[in-house]
Amino acid sequence: MAVAFFIFETVLAWIVLTAIQIPLRDGEHRVARTAVFVAKLLLIPTVAMLFVSIVWPMPYTHGDILCAIYVALIGDVVASVLEYIIRRIRARKDEGLRHGFDHRIGAPLALVVCVIVLTFGTINAGTLHTDTHDWQADGLEQTHTFAFAADLHTGSAQSMDVLRDFCRQVNQSDAEFLILGGDVTDELTTYEDMVETYRILSTVDIPMYMIYGNHDRQPDAHYVGGRTYTDEQLLAAINDAGITLLTDDYVLVAPDLVLLGREDISAGDDRKAWSDLVNPYTGKTLIVADHQPYDNEQLKAEESALQLSGHTHAGQLWPLQAAYRLLGLQAYGDFCYSHTHLYVTPGFGVWDVPLRTEAHCAWELITIHP
Repeated sequence: MAVAFFIFETVLAWIVLTAIQIPLRDGEHRVARTAVFVAKLLLIPTVAMLFVSIVWPMPYTHGDILCAIYVALIGDVVASVLEYIIRRIRARKDEGLRHGFDHRIGAPLALVVCVIVLTFGTINAGTLHTDTHDWQADGLEQTHTFAFAADLHTGSAQSMDVLRDFCRQVNQSDAEFLILGGDVTDELTTYEDMVETYRILSTVDIPMYMIYGNHDRQPDAHYVGGRTYTDEQLLAAINDAGITLLTDDYVLVAPDLVLLGREDISAGDDRKAWSDLVNPYTGKTLIVADHQPYDNEQLKAEESALQLSGHTHAGQLWPLQAAYRLLGLQAYGDFCYSHTHLYVTPGFGVWDVPLRTEAHCAWELITIHP
C-alpha cells in the first residue's frame, strides 16, 4: 500500500510539474525554456539535499513527497532531453518545418523514466551486497577478518528480512567479530521494531561491538511526535542482544588488535577530544570505529591502522555523492591520511524512504594482515 501511494505521489508531482510548464513549452520563449531547464537540473540535487542532509521537519513528516518531487524532476529533465533530440531529428528530415515541444512524446518518456528510477531505486535500497576488503596493518602478529555494518535503519526504511539475511551471511562468513557502526535504528523506528531489531541481531554467533550514530537515541524525535523508546530501553535491548556498546572506549578484540569505539560527534561535549583518550593497550594494532567521518582534526592526529565510518549512505540520492566530494566531505570509499586509513561504507540501509539511486547497500567483510 505504501509503495502504491508513493507511486501515486510521484505521478502527481510529475503532473503538476508538467502542467505549470505547458504555457512555456507551447510558446516561443527559447531563452526562458533554457533557464527553466537549468533550474530543474539544479533542483534535483537541491531536493535530494533537503531530504538527506538538512535537519528540518519535512523529511521526517513528508519525506515521501520530497522523494516524489525528486523522481518527477529526473523524469522531466531526462524526457526533455530525449524529446529535444527526437524533435531535432524530425526537423532535419523535414527542413523548414518548426517542431514545438511534442507532449505526445515527452509525456510517455517522462513517465517511463520515472518508473525506471523508482524501480532501480527501490530494488537498490532493499538489496544488500557484501563488499570485501584486504588491507595491511602494521604491528599485527596474525591475519584477522571481521565484519562492519553501519546505517542499518531497520524498522523504518530498511526491512527486517534484509537484517535477517545479513545475520545469516555474517554467521556463514569467517568473520571473528562484528562492528555495528551506528544508526542501527532511528526516530521512525517504533519501540517494538527496535526490540525486534536487536533480537534478530542476537542471532549473530560471534562477538559484537557497537557505537552510536546520530539517530540511534532519536534526538530529532520531536519532529514526529516524540521518542518511541528511552535511552534505558535502548541500552537494555543492546545488552540483551549480547552487544558490547563502546562510547569512547577501548576493547581488546584479539591478542594483537584493539578497537576504539567513538561516541558520535553529534553528542557534543559527551564526546571526548582525541587528545583526552588514553589507550590502555599500547603496542597493539588499533582500529577506530567512528560513525561520522567528518572529524578532520581527529583524522589528522589519529594514529591507527584503520578508521571505519558510515553516516553518508554514499549520498543515497544521486548526485549527492559527487556534491559531497565537491564540498570536501568524505562521501564513500578510501581516504588516506598521515597516520591512518579511513574507509567510509556506503551503508547497510537507507534513510526515511526506501529509495536509493546512489551506490548499493552493503556490509563490509574486512581482512587485515601483517
